[in-house]
Amino acid sequence: MTERERVEGMLIENRLELLRGISEELREAEDTVDTIRERKWDLVKQLKDLGHDFTASTEGMDVVLSAPPSMRF
Repeated sequence: MTERERVEGMLIENRLELLRGISEELREAEDTVDTIRERKWDLVKQLKDLGHDFTASTEGMDVVLSAPPSMRF
């Protein structure tokens, strides 16, 4: 094995290790986002059940526009 091949091999291993770490961070972040998103829609449902008019405010319209098609306002 030449010096160049050895160095390239080390670079590849280093990049693979970084990629594994980033992939794990992404999995954790996606889990966090999923949890927060579930909480958001649970709160939206609770507010709807209480009669809140989401179309009456800018913040509410953001909810309406980002809602899944199955959710009716």
